[in-house]
Amino acid sequence: MARPHNWFASALVVSGLILGILLSNTANAANWFKLRGTEPGGTAHTLQVWGFLQPTWAKDYSDDISGAVGGFSGANGSMQVPGTIPPDRTERDSFYMRRARIGIRGTMLPINNDIDYFILTEWGQNGITRSDGGAKLLDASVTFNQLSRGTDDDGLANLGGRIRMGQFLFSQTSQALSQSTPGRRVHIFMPEATFAHAIGRYVSDNGVHNWPEDETSANGARDVGIELFDWAEFKNDWFGSNGPLEFTYSAALGNGDAIGELNRDSNYRQYYWLSLAKLFDNTRGPRRHDMMIYGFYQKGDILFNNDIDNDGRPDNVAASQGGDRNPNLTIDNTPDPGHNPVSPGNRVVRNGNERDVEQKYWGVGFEYFDKPFDNLGQIRFEAEFQKQEGLTFDGARSPIVDQNDITGGFDSILYEIDGKNEGWYVDVGYDIHKHLGLQNRTTLNLRYDEFDRNKDNDIGGVNAREVNWKTWTASAEYFFHKKARATLTYQWRDFSADNRDGGFKTNGNAVLDGIDNRIGLQVTFIYKNVLLR
Repeated sequence: MARPHNWFASALVVSGLILGILLSNTANAANWFKLRGTEPGGTAHTLQVWGFLQPTWAKDYSDDISGAVGGFSGANGSMQVPGTIPPDRTERDSFYMRRARIGIRGTMLPINNDIDYFILTEWGQNGITRSDGGAKLLDASVTFNQLSRGTDDDGLANLGGRIRMGQFLFSQTSQALSQSTPGRRVHIFMPEATFAHAIGRYVSDNGVHNWPEDETSANGARDVGIELFDWAEFKNDWFGSNGPLEFTYSAALGNGDAIGELNRDSNYRQYYWLSLAKLFDNTRGPRRHDMMIYGFYQKGDILFNNDIDNDGRPDNVAASQGGDRNPNLTIDNTPDPGHNPVSPGNRVVRNGNERDVEQKYWGVGFEYFDKPFDNLGQIRFEAEFQKQEGLTFDGARSPIVDQNDITGGFDSILYEIDGKNEGWYVDVGYDIHKHLGLQNRTTLNLRYDEFDRNKDNDIGGVNAREVNWKTWTASAEYFFHKKARATLTYQWRDFSADNRDGGFKTNGNAVLDGIDNRIGLQVTFIYKNVLLR
């Protein structure tokens, strides 16, 4: 099937920006810090059970690897990792339970009306539960609201401070903050080929052989630490509306490690968030009517050992450049046995070669969700740019599913010490509800992603790992009930290694040219029950 051309992507960007300008004077920019960190006023409860299920079916139309040359020619006829269904990566079509989450939340009555708690567990089949298939604790936090300053005489929130401590979603890309809230529609239910997914692969190991099969480095955008946040509202008449402006800030400090880990390297990660939203009416929750601009920033050092076998050669550099990156093959595809750094698992080898590497991650975005015309449905628009520098996720060491292939298997993950990742997306959606004679709400959505992994990254003057991803996603949703819906999604994918050099380009495209479109059907069921008051 033909894939969209670059001019089509450019046209969508321009159209999306025009749409945002045209509609901005007449909402899905929810305040996730308010929704996930605090309980609504006036409805305090001690225990509320909640969660959601997302049974899923997906089919990938990718072809096997073909056209590989040299020492990599043995990969021909094998399935590539991006052309399979996550998390197991062994099939191209399957039913699976993508997410099954159970949680409790509430206010610590009768102990204190100013203390809220939030707990969420994951039981589904995804990267978080991948290591052993068992349930994982996603969120477990307590929020202290004693320093918040309530509302003024007009009922608008005053600026103060709220302290949240525990394991939870820290301030970062809006997409990551919203993924665990099913009330906000997740139009791209297969997100692993997006920037937000790649940034979530924390370094939980070292050297060439990262992420062995008995370990997991998925963090679900969570961290363990402490956060200071709050929001304030201000009267204004911008855009012909009497709704207030809302300013939100967050500053946090976390371990910077994967779920369930202690601070193994004595380094901490800083998180920051600023946003300004225009509220159009009194709607609340994940589907409130508003418009928002925001920015986020992270940075932190990660202790990393790039010579775990202590042979004086860096593990992330190709052998002919003086390193161990391809321990069994040199850059010219001749055997190079005897230099094969073995990962120790989820810890740092302290042999004198370890050092702190700084990682930075930042982004800016715009979101809009409203019903600007009485005779039409709700319109949603989102756009975001993201960038990361330093010790970036570089994909599987081998792109082949078969773990017994010539290059060492799927169970190892590469990282670039001086890497750079860059990406952006535009997402446009439309709610159809009754104005066309439908009894239940139906939505249509179109999204375009670009992600440049290892952008302009040269190792010894050779571009060996850059990959450029372009993805279109079209979705349609039908709501049986406000808490139950079916989502049909189709993706057009165009991945290339054209910016690489020599044989790395040839063999990279041999893997990536086979990646084709995919389709999926997902049902979402949300449940909530207040047991005690």
